[in-house]
Amino acid sequence: MNRHSMWMPCLTRKILLSYSEIQSIKYASPAVGTDMTMPLKKGIFLIADPKLRDPNFSQTVVLLCEHNDQGSLGVVVNRPTTLRLSEAIPSIDGTRSTLDVIYSGGPVQPDHIMTLCRGEEQVPESEHVADGIYLGGSLTVLEDMLASLSSPNSIRAYVGYAGWSSNQLESELGESSWKLVPADQKFVFDMEPARVWSTLLASLGEEYSIYASMPPDPTMN
Repeated sequence: MNRHSMWMPCLTRKILLSYSEIQSIKYASPAVGTDMTMPLKKGIFLIADPKLRDPNFSQTVVLLCEHNDQGSLGVVVNRPTTLRLSEAIPSIDGTRSTLDVIYSGGPVQPDHIMTLCRGEEQVPESEHVADGIYLGGSLTVLEDMLASLSSPNSIRAYVGYAGWSSNQLESELGESSWKLVPADQKFVFDMEPARVWSTLLASLGEEYSIYASMPPDPTMN
């Protein structure tokens, strides 16, 4: 089984969510812990600790897109799948191979698609997440952006998401399953996905360097 064969959600009935629809989501996903090194807020990366063995999140980086008293929502940014956006949404032009890849955003609602867009200005029908990163956008907006893109690395599509109910993420802080750092768009749009986790982990200090060079989790093969 190849490394990405786990991340193969069914292509049928994929629903592209606008930001207003994303706001109505009830946050819930498998419980994992986090090590609080900075305030929990949207626009940060959750870096999976090397000891985190949950197959949904082992060696992942999650971009936290929402965090409030109702819960938390994010997307895994470093797990490309074998799926194509043009297959899930036939009206999408699939000629741009980099853009056409769908990523596994997390284990919750794998029949829904979310998008992250990069831009200097607010993307219509979206929400600002971090510097240059926007969440959401309707199908019409997405199609218009695809038609006018000068760079093939300005949009990412995700099936599913990671979510935590109210106070769930906070209650797991003592389990140290996550390391927190400010989000940077280059890790979402530019870097090879296979390098994202190890690069961010190594940036945490010498004690993590040995883990950053560890091979992929064999249980994921």
